Amino acid sequence: MTRNGPFDREVFIERARALVPRLRERAKQAEELRRLPDETHRDFVDADLYRLYQPRRYGGFEMDYQLQVDVAAEIGRGCGSSAWVQSILGSHSWVHGMFEEEAQDEVWAKDPDALIASASPTRESTTTRTGDGFTVEGVWTFSSGVDHCQWTHLNLFVPESGKPVHHYFAAVPAANYEIIDDWHASGMRGTGSKSIRLRRTHIPAHRVLDTHAAVGGITPGSRLHPGPLYRMPLYSLFAHGIVGPAVGMALGAFDVIVDPLKRARTSQTGQAVGENQSVRIRLAEATAEIDAARAILKRASDDATALAERDVIPTVEQRVRFRRDGAYAANLCLRAVERLYPLAGATGLAADSPFQRAFRDIHACCAHVALTWDVQAANYAGVLLGNPSNDPKL
Repeated sequence: MTRNGPFDREVFIERARALVPRLRERAKQAEELRRLPDETHRDFVDADLYRLYQPRRYGGFEMDYQLQVDVAAEIGRGCGSSAWVQSILGSHSWVHGMFEEEAQDEVWAKDPDALIASASPTRESTTTRTGDGFTVEGVWTFSSGVDHCQWTHLNLFVPESGKPVHHYFAAVPAANYEIIDDWHASGMRGTGSKSIRLRRTHIPAHRVLDTHAAVGGITPGSRLHPGPLYRMPLYSLFAHGIVGPAVGMALGAFDVIVDPLKRARTSQTGQAVGENQSVRIRLAEATAEIDAARAILKRASDDATALAERDVIPTVEQRVRFRRDGAYAANLCLRAVERLYPLAGATGLAADSPFQRAFRDIHACCAHVALTWDVQAANYAGVLLGNPSNDPKL
């Protein structure tokens, strides 16, 4: 496939779907490794699944924003952790497409396959404004997929006098940090969301993106790339890249339940389980919740794309609605898995059961602050009632 477009989105969805059997087989290995297996990483590279949002200028595809949700939904049927890593690393390419040209050249000009993780500061981290950039030092954490990445976007939270803390993304090469093998979690064990430690490191201004200026409309990178992708509101939509895996986790859990029922699974009393009305209602409700989640995400993606195509910056209310939509969609998927839980029976508790893995994974996924319903719902409703957003990044 050439990269001069246009491209058929269904090709990428089918590539992801074709990997599902292999991903199911490797799901246990991913948990044991506590990171993405090398074979899975290579499968994603070979299928171009990391490049969906990478700028065409550097060998990517610049596809529509909903595609990552649809691709991750397929991957997640096989392995939720693998879907998370593929989706979040692909989303970081979207973010980097908003950076200055020099920063994009540094990452991709010589290595179009280069991948970017992200990491959040801890109490052991410091950020100091120094002349034309920032100087950082210490530990950043939750760096999903970092073992397979050549760069990382650091989340920087910089205090400003009399104002809320200001957020930036700052790109650092892997040579500037060491990976700390500290990812031990109950869910999404295979994401390798480890910490990194940086010694005193200066980050020049061209490698810094002010996310408060990336709320829709022109960004430094959009001047290089004419399509709407890099003019969309960054933080309002970024969470959708981690809702796609939640959709996949829910679909994977559904597969585990419904496939045996199609083969006329019976209880110990000899009753056909699928004949039970309660079972059928739970299946119907779970599928409706998953479908509703996808529809909500699709509407948000379409609305944001239409605004970007017209160079219209979304209002604050629209931006917090996009964020609300992501959290609500993820929690619909969580409800679907919980609704299916009674149907899993005792076998669903087994250590090698794909259902218990999906159950753990989706709860871990929805623990992300961007998908925490109470946080996002309260902010949306506050703005709806005329208050300022309590998240200045939006």
